[in-house]
Amino acid sequence: MLKFYYLDFKQMAKVSILVILLFSFIPMKSHCIVVHSDEDQQRKCTPSKSYSFSIDPEVLAEYPEIVIRINFWGINKDNGESEDPLTEEKVMEALGLLNSAYADMNICFELNEFEHINNSTAYWGSTKDFSKFLRDYKDEYVKDDALNIFVPYRFTNFDDGLRGVNFGYNKLAVNMLNYNTGILPHEVGHSFRLIHTHQRFKSERCEKVTRDPDNPEFNAKCAGDYVVDTNAVPSMYGSEGNNITDDCKYTGNAKDCDGTPYNITEDDVRNFMAYTKQSCRSRFTVGQGIRVRETIELQDFYQKMIVDSKK
Repeated sequence: MLKFYYLDFKQMAKVSILVILLFSFIPMKSHCIVVHSDEDQQRKCTPSKSYSFSIDPEVLAEYPEIVIRINFWGINKDNGESEDPLTEEKVMEALGLLNSAYADMNICFELNEFEHINNSTAYWGSTKDFSKFLRDYKDEYVKDDALNIFVPYRFTNFDDGLRGVNFGYNKLAVNMLNYNTGILPHEVGHSFRLIHTHQRFKSERCEKVTRDPDNPEFNAKCAGDYVVDTNAVPSMYGSEGNNITDDCKYTGNAKDCDGTPYNITEDDVRNFMAYTKQSCRSRFTVGQGIRVRETIELQDFYQKMIVDSKK
């Protein structure tokens, strides 16, 4: 997964590209240890004032239920044909997956519109071509009052191995092989500003393992995915993918950028926002849920997607 995504809302319009290969991945290598002084580490960690960083289940449970409109757009060839067409039955299956994945956040998704688009380039083309297609037909297919999910047959990137792409807060695409897999909640998570649990794990300013706020190395609020209850983790593709068992346990011995062994739990392996075995993606954490709800409250453009919203 190649990701160009930043927490700064002024930069959020940048396209994020999720690249997940179907069979094998480029092995990841650990970085050398970089030593920082306590003062330097503390200076660098300045958490955003826009978020609470809460991991309290009671806080998440107190959020009122919201219903978000979704538009599904099935992509066919120019002649209207498809080798694997998106049907209403498949759309409802995808909708059920999202409602299950986001239930603990008190977020429901409601089908607003389901249509087909006949465009051979978008049906089976590169992400560059798909991005151009979205720009060219923005007024016709990208509705501001809903989350727009496009489902092409395939992407040509990486020998047709690309599974999903996020193009911003209200538009994303997953291929027909993944309309009902963990890739869909993952991409929707990106629309709500969640980022990968391993974000910048190779950087010298990587997220540190410690979760002790009194430890000067603690930086979970300003490194990695900025969520405290997702452990610091590496990408679990490539060689690290070989350390994930069929029942989603991690058996490796990877270390963070300071040489501290990771504390990788089954919850980390199963996280929707992790680079992990496809069959393992199945859950979000409380901290991710609270962050999503706070993000929705922060930006007015999300309010337009909510059914019966006053904004």
